[in-house]
Amino acid sequence: MFSMSHQLRRLLLVLLFLWCVSLVSAQTEHFDIILFGDKIGEMTVSHETKPDGSQFYIIESKSRAKILWILRDNYSHYETVYKNGKFFSSIYKEIENNKLSRWGNTHWDGSKYAVENYHGKKSFTETPAFSIVNLYFDEVKKMNRVFYDTEAEFVNVDHTDENTLEFKTSDGHKNVYHFVNGKIQQVDVHVSFATVKIVRVN
Repeated sequence: MFSMSHQLRRLLLVLLFLWCVSLVSAQTEHFDIILFGDKIGEMTVSHETKPDGSQFYIIESKSRAKILWILRDNYSHYETVYKNGKFFSSIYKEIENNKLSRWGNTHWDGSKYAVENYHGKKSFTETPAFSIVNLYFDEVKKMNRVFYDTEAEFVNVDHTDENTLEFKTSDGHKNVYHFVNGKIQQVDVHVSFATVKIVRVN
């Protein structure tokens, strides 16, 4: 009886340890999406350390709004993987009103990064030091360029003050990131018709 109780305690301790490890290795951030002062959707950003040590990130957003009398139902999904501290791959898709509007896949093939997206195919050899996901979890004060997964391009970053950085992308967006104590509190996405605000809720 004592032996079974002892084994049960050991099992519970192991399960508790594994649960604590999962809490440490997995992290999720939540944001509201605001347009013209109204909440139109939500975004989550998650980071998980896999058993093999690779870093797995997901950015997922859903929004719904009437813009210029047109209803827009938008869903976007990023998956980014780092292996041995090095950018390895990313997958991106954006669905608007149930139709795939933009998509892209970038992966390391052993000698170069191969890209296939809605523009076509291309490749590059420069290893991205920072990609979009790093903005949410890593120290970015020394970031001067960022890999913009959506268009599979490198863009220059301007640090407008100690807690703000911004960059412009070829798809016409100007993205401004506001930090407090090193964590993103708000992202302003300036598009042709308005500014979409992505505001932290946790």
